[in-house]
Amino acid sequence: MIYEAGGLRTTELNITPRVVQRGRNVTMACIYQLHESEIYSVKWYKGSQEFYRYSPLETPTTRVMPVNGIKIDRLNSNETHVVIMNVTPNLSGNYSCEVIQNAHTFPHYTAKSRLDVVGIGGLRATELRISPPVVQRGSDVTLACLYELTEAPLYSVKWYRGRHEFYRFSPSETPATKIFPFAGINVDLARSNQSQVVLTRVSFGLSGNFSCEVTADAPSFATSIVSNTMDVVVLPASSPMIHTSQHYYMPGDILRGNCSSGPSRPPAELTFFINDIPVTPGLHNSQTADDGLFFSELFVQVHLWPAHYERGAPILRCEAKVADLYRENSAVALYSANSDPKIERVTSPGAGAKLQVCQILILLCILLANNT
Repeated sequence: MIYEAGGLRTTELNITPRVVQRGRNVTMACIYQLHESEIYSVKWYKGSQEFYRYSPLETPTTRVMPVNGIKIDRLNSNETHVVIMNVTPNLSGNYSCEVIQNAHTFPHYTAKSRLDVVGIGGLRATELRISPPVVQRGSDVTLACLYELTEAPLYSVKWYRGRHEFYRFSPSETPATKIFPFAGINVDLARSNQSQVVLTRVSFGLSGNFSCEVTADAPSFATSIVSNTMDVVVLPASSPMIHTSQHYYMPGDILRGNCSSGPSRPPAELTFFINDIPVTPGLHNSQTADDGLFFSELFVQVHLWPAHYERGAPILRCEAKVADLYRENSAVALYSANSDPKIERVTSPGAGAKLQVCQILILLCILLANNT
């Protein structure tokens, strides 16, 4: 444990159970540690409303503040625990405990947590997690349905693409799993179960909304549903390519060039830089390629000034991005006619060694020319 100034630190707010059936009791434990100091007060809040306070220097040491729906078990509540009785669904929400140290500066430390009160059947679906969130065409993807059941068995989990069910898990049936045909969806039964479904060889047609619907068993048959969106992409097979209208440039020249990337889907986002400073965007063009893919091309026209040459030949760089899966760079040095020959620099991973080799070869050529 690392203590902050004053020797006090709130570490955690534990709510037990965090998902609870209505009508039950909930215990909220404020976990904190003391070091050569005392507590001035511990305050408990639902949202911004204080509903319980412990103050050891006051008489009585505990105080209850009226908040709609909150009933405190004062006999079992103290400086570290608050027991709320007969919880109702309107008590779902964020809670916090605030610990105040008995010192002149009165430092405050707060811990937060969430309570969810569910109806009869005790069911709550929390998230549909897609992994990876952006998937390449032809690869596999895992859809995980996160849900919580309290005192209720599982009746079924149904999976949908849009409004069409394609997979179902029903533990009371034999077999427990069932597949419904849907164009482009290939379910890996060996890796699919009550909490996840694995799709193989995904195609562009699967981009869109997916849902999982969880149902508790009798007597409630309570149902909860969550959704998420999947994006299927194709990444460029190589780094972007830069072309310029001239081999050499001098201060005062007009640089005209273009950067191309692809094929991919969606089209790659292209950006030009000179000496790592973004260049005002020029004309951007996307053209269709085979199999629903796109080529991207970006044109640039820049007036080169002496300031661009202050540290040597300016470096023109193009960056290509597709979602969060792909980011590659290519670069060229804009040498003047009376300087070293123009060389290309590819600034994607592993390109540094190639650049050094090129520079060494050029130096050797110059030395040999001088000796002859």
